[in-house]
Amino acid sequence: MTTETTTRVLEALSSLYNSTDRQTNREASRWLESFQKKPEAWTVADYLLKAKDSNLETRLFAAQTFKQKITYDLRDLDANARLQLRDSLVEMLWESANGPKVVIVQLCLAVADLAIQLLQWKTVIPDLIEKFSKTPKGAVCLLELLKILPEEMNSNTRLALTDVEYKSRGAELIDSNAEQVLQLLTMYMQSSGNDVELQERVFSCFASWIRSGEMDIQMISSSPLLELSFKALESVELFDVAVDVVCEIIYETRDVNECRAIIQKIYPSFTPILSKLLEAIEEEDDDTVRGYCKIFVNAGEAYINLIGSHPEAFATLMEGILKCTAYRDLEIVQLTFKFWYELSNLLQTESFAYAVPQFVGYYDALVDIMIVHLHYPEDIDSMTAEDRDEFRDFRHQMGNTLKDCCRILTPQRCLLKPMNLLTALLNKPGSTWQQIEAPIFSLRVMGSEVPENENEVMCHIMEFLSKLPDHPKIRYAATLVISRYSFWTKLHPQYITYQLNFISSGFQNAEVAAASALALKNLCKDCSEHLVDYISQLHLFYLNVVQTLPFRDVLEVTEAVSHVITVLPVNEVEKALQLFCLPIVQELHNILSKGKDGVSNKECVKIGDTLEQISVFFDVIQPKVEVGQPHPCVTFIGGLWPVLDMTLANFGHVATVNEPLCKCFNSFIRSYNVHFIPLLPQLMERLVTAFDTTGESCYLWVSFKVVREYANDEGDCAAPCFELEQRLSQSMFTKLQQVNDIPDVIEEYFRMMTAFLDKAPKLLLHDPSLSTVFQAGIVGLSITEPHALETILIFFKHLLEKKHPAVLSLFTEYGNQLTAVLFNGLVDFYRQDSIPEVAALLKSLAEILPNEATQWMMNVVNDVPQQYMSLEIKNEFMTNWTR
Repeated sequence: MTTETTTRVLEALSSLYNSTDRQTNREASRWLESFQKKPEAWTVADYLLKAKDSNLETRLFAAQTFKQKITYDLRDLDANARLQLRDSLVEMLWESANGPKVVIVQLCLAVADLAIQLLQWKTVIPDLIEKFSKTPKGAVCLLELLKILPEEMNSNTRLALTDVEYKSRGAELIDSNAEQVLQLLTMYMQSSGNDVELQERVFSCFASWIRSGEMDIQMISSSPLLELSFKALESVELFDVAVDVVCEIIYETRDVNECRAIIQKIYPSFTPILSKLLEAIEEEDDDTVRGYCKIFVNAGEAYINLIGSHPEAFATLMEGILKCTAYRDLEIVQLTFKFWYELSNLLQTESFAYAVPQFVGYYDALVDIMIVHLHYPEDIDSMTAEDRDEFRDFRHQMGNTLKDCCRILTPQRCLLKPMNLLTALLNKPGSTWQQIEAPIFSLRVMGSEVPENENEVMCHIMEFLSKLPDHPKIRYAATLVISRYSFWTKLHPQYITYQLNFISSGFQNAEVAAASALALKNLCKDCSEHLVDYISQLHLFYLNVVQTLPFRDVLEVTEAVSHVITVLPVNEVEKALQLFCLPIVQELHNILSKGKDGVSNKECVKIGDTLEQISVFFDVIQPKVEVGQPHPCVTFIGGLWPVLDMTLANFGHVATVNEPLCKCFNSFIRSYNVHFIPLLPQLMERLVTAFDTTGESCYLWVSFKVVREYANDEGDCAAPCFELEQRLSQSMFTKLQQVNDIPDVIEEYFRMMTAFLDKAPKLLLHDPSLSTVFQAGIVGLSITEPHALETILIFFKHLLEKKHPAVLSLFTEYGNQLTAVLFNGLVDFYRQDSIPEVAALLKSLAEILPNEATQWMMNVVNDVPQQYMSLEIKNEFMTNWTR
């Protein structure tokens, strides 16, 4: 250790905690993180932790450094040094017993992680008990250590142990010591008197050991801690930790057959807990209600089969959960949803179906409770945007619970509840829109459970919608009811005219227009054949309404009319496109005619929006046409080329234009497949020219779609697709100077190459330019963007899997370079989620070219400087590599 290094660490810590300059903070943080990876960090951390004049921040950093080094760099130390480290850390923990707590916690983490990896330390827990159990302050450290040890054992997968070592060490440290720890905790609790802080630490440690799964529940059942845990719920100071312990105990008794006796022992405790819950609800004590709710819900989920078999015996649990579901705090309410879902699933099984009648009362109450919770707040204007989003999400969660109710009570019974409530509200003066909107929303969310042939309630609901007040929020909700039940309307077409009028009138209100657009889309999609006779009315309506709607709603309405067009007789489809789509194309042409310099930014956006609107037509309109027969959509597309060419020539480099334009191209390919082949050469030529001119990734994306759809070694399109790939590759090779500047281009290019490799491998594998593609892939592996990196790795993986002589020759020629790039990426800049893909490629290399791969890895490892990787570590790495 050098004095200069220690001084530099202290200076960096001072900058980190005392400087108000963010850049200085970031630089200090990065330097300290880098320092922690160096071998000298061991001795510096030891010095700083032991120094009498070290402040809190310094001691905390030193303790964290030990934790970091033990997790990642323990191999730096030989066996004797590790034992010395153990003794030193235990002593430092002892000397730190008076606090502060953050330092104690970090030291406990360091000791725990060291204990797990120090396989020769066989008496960890007895040694720690001997060291720390004799004084009150020592007990604080001991209980924190014992709490952390099973948590690290079960969750810290970064420690350098094999799976076999983990399992064996877990048995040594946790399983074999569980009884001794339980006795120790019992002793501390029974001698704690009124020391609430000690009791809290005992319970916290107890919960950790139960959670580990190795403290046998039968052993717990005979311990005084079982009863004390439930009794601790009566203490305000211990309530939270007692809730955790009780929940862990309940979870461990989820095997109801094996734990029946224990369940019978603890179940009577739920009666006083229910009384306490009711008191907390009355007092609106959210924290206490939340704690009791966790207990009831955990018990409900653990004992779900017992509840289904013996609902009367477990009425206390059911009542407690229902009370929690009815509570005013929605964050607490949602804790119960999983229980209702699981109970509903259980009652739908053949084994428990007989018990459904005994639960009808609970589910009836549940529907009523959910509708109340669905109410928007009276002061909705005071809600923030985030509050509104959260409440909308929560309403849909409640909607799932209402669906559960439908499965148990039948949809008809559930639908009648909001229907009857609405009738009562409309007859009651002063009903608010919030009260009326909530049951309407419930009708909508239950739609997925209603059969399409339902004839008892739905007819009344549809007729009732016209009686609702003309309030925008109510109208919005009612329109979405029509939208949700469009599948039902398909079998009840007598309501179509009424629904169309209801929907179209909503477009006149800005607050309702989005719902009307969605409803029209769904109605036209599900009832398209019934709407063919309405095509003339739809035409006039469409051309007018798209001039006034927001763009997203325009797309919905465009999709709506497209669903009707697609079921027209084939000989009428082109005429319909001319009526509906051609005016949109003409609008586009009018803007484009102004020229590149005459179009404003706003008009550029309009060009892109119009192209996306056009693409919707071709996404949806897919009439059935025999191969070889003229396709009306392809004929219409042929007439669009002059407009599309004008778009490419003037705005092909503009992102707001080229992306929706490429969506159009993709729609042509995806929807018309073989029918589009006559226009394919024109599209390919435009893609090559556009990419060469602009370098935009969207043109490669469309090319990928072309290759995936049409490339085939035996097909007529193979040669044109191959030429497309070659020309794009030539352009691509000129753009690889700074790969990190074009991650999207890299991603789409190698996605296309992988598709070609999979669809038409013969052409590509015999192409001399494959060598250049291979080298481009190696260059691309230095990229930091994870999605682009993944596509390159997938390309190499698919290439290697071919095991073609030309491929193996390439890997043999460039394997050393490839391995070096991958190794450096793993060490320096690849993200965590990229590592499995990299490892898989290296593994495949080692399996297919074992000798060469070993030599490449040895060359790469030997090139690493000694200060970063010692000879011992290099030898160990290669030994593991060649296993």
